[in-house]
Amino acid sequence: MAADDINATDTSTETQGGANIPAPARRSLRRAALAQIHGHRRIARGLALIAVAAVIGAAYVAGGPPATDAHNNLNAASSAAPEFAADRAGAAAAPAAVSQAGTGTTNGSVNKESGSGQPVLAAAESNQIIKTGQLSLEVGDIDNAVGRAGAAITGLGGSIDSSNQYGSGGDATASITFRVPAAKWDEAVSTLRAIGTKVLSLQTNSTDVTLQAVDLDARIANLEKTEAALQAIMARATAIADVIAVETQLSQVEGQIEELKAQRNHLQNQVDMSTLTVTFQLPAKTVTTQATQDWTLGSQIDQAGAALVRIGQGLVTLGVWLMIVVVPLVLALLVLFGIVWVIRRILGRGRRRDATAGV
Repeated sequence: MAADDINATDTSTETQGGANIPAPARRSLRRAALAQIHGHRRIARGLALIAVAAVIGAAYVAGGPPATDAHNNLNAASSAAPEFAADRAGAAAAPAAVSQAGTGTTNGSVNKESGSGQPVLAAAESNQIIKTGQLSLEVGDIDNAVGRAGAAITGLGGSIDSSNQYGSGGDATASITFRVPAAKWDEAVSTLRAIGTKVLSLQTNSTDVTLQAVDLDARIANLEKTEAALQAIMARATAIADVIAVETQLSQVEGQIEELKAQRNHLQNQVDMSTLTVTFQLPAKTVTTQATQDWTLGSQIDQAGAALVRIGQGLVTLGVWLMIVVVPLVLALLVLFGIVWVIRRILGRGRRRDATAGV
């Protein structure tokens, strides 16, 4: 009877890791293991999809950066209007160069920005004032506005110093630099403002150069007195050496007088004729208009084809890197793991033999 009980117990249990586990518990463990394996399969499928998406994205990036339209347009605009940028820089630098002429005396400057159409202050008759300004107008027709502005300034006794026009269609822009009589400055600004449908910006600068003018006049007067004295000495000189020495000094003085007179004339010209730079541009496009004009079916097809080519190039690039770099590294790691596994097996067998011998 005891033997039968022992046999029945052996059929309903098995030894695992030194512990007796009943049959119902074994079935529960199997079901739990199968559920874990099924869950791992779902995770593996998700990871596989993520890996595929990552490979496609990496292939798109590896295919090379595309040439964007904005970059091309920027380069085209820069190459299309080099003269415009140079002229604008020259027009902006001219007043600064004039204000630095002479002996370096300090000049006061008055800056005024206004969009309300208030007239600028006229130069006092007793002062030497240099006026410069920048006016930006929005117009409906560039050519018509440029023609009207030129005619208006010419009628006031002014002239066109430089003219630049670039772009086409809705991106056309023109910049005109006018020389305006200082006495007609306010009238010129008002007339030009009336040409535009909208005044985008107005900036005027007034620089007092009275001290520079007085200083130049005084230096010229002193040098002219020196010149007269040298001429008198030269008229009385009899020795050749004295004549040569006086002529040398006289030439230097005359050169200085000519240089200072040129500076004084340039300064007076800047005072008499003010500089006004006017920019004409068309109304800004709306977002809907920009989206309609910039989108074309052909460009979208071309961009889609370029993206597909990039993905293909990227996949080929990844394949090349995989064959040349990744595969040799994986093989080397497998060989290393195999060597470690063999060494551990050999060491494990040696320990078991030692343990058996000890028993």
